[in-house]
Amino acid sequence: MQNDSLMKTQLLFTIVAVLFSIAFNDPYTEAMKKGIELLNSAGDQNSFLSASNHFARIAERENKEWLPAYYAGYSMTIAAAMEAEGSKKDDMLDAAKLFLDKAAKLEHTVSELLAVEGFIDMLRIGVDPATRGPEYSAKSSAALQKAKAMDPNNPRVQYLLAQLNFGTAQFFGSDGSEACRINDGALDLFDQEAADNSRNSLEPTWGQNMAQEFKSRCEGMSRGQ
Repeated sequence: MQNDSLMKTQLLFTIVAVLFSIAFNDPYTEAMKKGIELLNSAGDQNSFLSASNHFARIAERENKEWLPAYYAGYSMTIAAAMEAEGSKKDDMLDAAKLFLDKAAKLEHTVSELLAVEGFIDMLRIGVDPATRGPEYSAKSSAALQKAKAMDPNNPRVQYLLAQLNFGTAQFFGSDGSEACRINDGALDLFDQEAADNSRNSLEPTWGQNMAQEFKSRCEGMSRGQ
């Protein structure tokens, strides 16, 4: 009887060990973590494109997960932001939007998707501000406001709203003080997000360094630089 009990206990420990190993060596999770590392270390257009391709391959395999397509779209969006040629920028933004559409079919209630959609529309303005400004600033604002309504505490949404507000102010010859105020709120939300230990490690966290750069720009303006 004691031997049977010992064997059952050993079997239980073996099962727990196997499940623990699977949980922490899940191929999907490991591939996503690698992709996030590629994204976080990217510094030029090619490296962002490589990150996008990495996530796109995961998205092909994991057709029930929205995050791979989301990250593929976001990485492509940043690569597009670095593109100077208008037609190429548009092509890359089109590709980014297709990734987001794929992610939205799996999870359409996430503010993160609308945040990047608003980012894409904002970048389209830069191709031809005089012609595209009214249409795409309205589209970007609508997407970001909807994202904010879904999640008022999403710091990426607040940061992008600050960017959009700043661009609009510049176009109309106004100062960027309101945009700077919105960005300060975004930085507060980034701090709250960083302190939230309940977040999934694969969830988006990008944007804090961008908001910090924006704050430095605001401080420069206040000093008249």
